[in-house]
Amino acid sequence: METKKIKQIVLSAAVSVLLISCGQKPVEEEPVVTPETVTPEPTVEPTPEPKEEYELSEEELTSFREELEEDQAVNGDVKALLHFKSGLIHKPVVQGETEDYYLYRDWKTHEYLSYGSITLDSRNNLSEPEQNTIIYGHYVYPSKNPDRTLAFSSLDFLKDPNIYEENKYVSLILKDEIRYYEIASVYEAPLETVDGVQYCMYGIEYNLLEYDEEYMELYKSNIKRYEYFSTGVELSTDDKLLTLQTCIENQHESREIVLLRELKRVSLEETDNG
Repeated sequence: METKKIKQIVLSAAVSVLLISCGQKPVEEEPVVTPETVTPEPTVEPTPEPKEEYELSEEELTSFREELEEDQAVNGDVKALLHFKSGLIHKPVVQGETEDYYLYRDWKTHEYLSYGSITLDSRNNLSEPEQNTIIYGHYVYPSKNPDRTLAFSSLDFLKDPNIYEENKYVSLILKDEIRYYEIASVYEAPLETVDGVQYCMYGIEYNLLEYDEEYMELYKSNIKRYEYFSTGVELSTDDKLLTLQTCIENQHESREIVLLRELKRVSLEETDNG
């Protein structure tokens, strides 16, 4: 009897354990997730802003600044480098107390030189916001200068409209700034003689440092009368100007003027500081 009772208790316990076991859900193992390989995004270097076609390359600018520094070490009167992007002209620009000082003087030696040096108007101050920067240079006749490279002789080529496009961009490199220009007009400026001295005629005075709105309109109108061809470049009263002046072969009562308008100026100090 005792044995039968013990068997029943064991059987009941076994059934209870079985019921409890069946009433629980089996523990499911979490699936093993293999992390995906993350491919890093490629580093994209910032693309430098494209330079305008009139701008100098970094290599050119570095070279020209070094050249200017060397020229200024030779002569402190050197104020800038005048550079045509085409290479038509590339010369230092000096400034004396008067235009006459370098008119027939070598800028390196200060000795007599028949065709002189490229000279900035003595009234100009490149540190001031003047409207018109004026630069003078001699014209040397082909018989004495067959390759037309001396002084401003090469400006004579600019009378030809067929070479305008390839020669229209000019830079003025200063110690702390570069100024970019394009040719707006190439024209013949008539002069008038008073007491043996030649002067620009009223209404076409290319050698003024500033132009008010009224005079600028008169000046623009007269330029069209005397220019060799139309460049299509329109000038405004607000434009900063660069004026290059030279003589004209066998025409002593007029001058060739290459008039440029400023496109952009860049501080080289800011460039140096990144």
